[in-house]
Amino acid sequence: MDSLVCGIDVGSTNVKVILVDRSARSVWTKAIPVPRSMQGGLPATDASALVATLEGLVIEGWRATGAATPLRAISITGVGEDGVPVSDDLRPLDLAIPWFDKRADNESERLRDFAGESSRAGVSIDSSRTAAKWLWLRENRPEVMRDARLWLTLTDYAAAWWSRTPFISETLATRTACYDVFSRTWMPAMLGACGAPPLPPVLAAGTVVGTVAAGPLLESGAASGNTLIVAGGHDHPIAASAVRRLNGQALVDSLGTANLMYTEIESVEPRTDPFVAFSVPALGTPGVACLGVYEFSAALEPFRARDAGVALRSFLAGGRLPGKPSEAGDIAEALKRGLVPTINPVPYGDAVQLRATLESACLYARRMLEAIRDTGSSATPIYAVGGWARSDALLQLRASVFGEAVASVEESELTALGAALIARDAIESSETRLPFQRHVRFIQPLAEWEEIYEQYYPEFRERLDRFKEKRTA
Repeated sequence: MDSLVCGIDVGSTNVKVILVDRSARSVWTKAIPVPRSMQGGLPATDASALVATLEGLVIEGWRATGAATPLRAISITGVGEDGVPVSDDLRPLDLAIPWFDKRADNESERLRDFAGESSRAGVSIDSSRTAAKWLWLRENRPEVMRDARLWLTLTDYAAAWWSRTPFISETLATRTACYDVFSRTWMPAMLGACGAPPLPPVLAAGTVVGTVAAGPLLESGAASGNTLIVAGGHDHPIAASAVRRLNGQALVDSLGTANLMYTEIESVEPRTDPFVAFSVPALGTPGVACLGVYEFSAALEPFRARDAGVALRSFLAGGRLPGKPSEAGDIAEALKRGLVPTINPVPYGDAVQLRATLESACLYARRMLEAIRDTGSSATPIYAVGGWARSDALLQLRASVFGEAVASVEESELTALGAALIARDAIESSETRLPFQRHVRFIQPLAEWEEIYEQYYPEFRERLDRFKEKRTA
């Protein structure tokens, strides 16, 4: 067996491990649910339990391949905002609050008032941001924050633990709302306002953190003292970095728990845009990353919950979405439900409502795409990735709404693979590195649908922009 590297994806729902060889061929992969604990009746994550879970998967995979030598390098990508306060020996002092937990709503509002029109962080401040969680912890668990010697992100935690070297991946630093993505430095005033704990060094993706220092990975033989631990980062940009190895001009449409559109540009003046966030490029290169985000799975959750998701999976099976384009009014109602779920509840499960919700999500994505291109980005074509991108029916709908073809990459685990490619880069020079290749299919719009959605879009855009203006007023 060729020498192997490992990529890990710590997702909102599952953790995934992939082992690849020098040619970036996947030789083993497995996904299992994220280990969760309950804290005060709400889900949380034990960072130590997560490490044990990842160690078990890595060892299982390494043994399954029959590899004669230890893994050469490991890199981790994953959720952006979750993290834990740690002691001097890097042991977690508390459970990690998930990014989707809303308990810090009030704190985020106060931080928005404090930040005012500041746009240096590149992202809006809401309850998902680490800054809001820090302020909530300061006020509700002061003893934990008082004892914290450092803060480690949940995604980076296993890498820091294995190498016994604390760090924060730069694309995860940007998710805190306290990192200036244009000067690439922390913002002291924001750190003070949210009561941030001490923070470790910021490292760009691809930076070698250290080597595996102790623990089951060494004891099993899956790793050695020479196995490199390499900084990774935020899951969506890392998945996008894999696609951009195939086409450096691609605009990546990532369809996971969130729908995130991603591309990179040379520069942009710091500003606030309701449809585009700004960050650092996935691999730490010069320039600025543009990200549009919509909570796609949240809009579909009522349908997925019905019949354990059977109705939704059935609806999206095959190459074409059933039915015909919805009435404009039905899509407008779906937009309101997607943005404010308490508005106009309906008996979910109706195929008409489901289609209208999917159309609304795709029209919202078109608005994000438009905003990204308004920054000066000429990125094209659109490459769809992520779990929902496995549905040709959904991709054909998106192509029809966008009015342009959507490419589908035939790789089931692009996010974990993106981390594995970063690990591979650390052990291979650009001269000896084998090219990354995957088969790509292009899914075309349906002309009759495209014409209808083109008629709908101006009114949809106007409604959406008015809603955003009211929310920010």
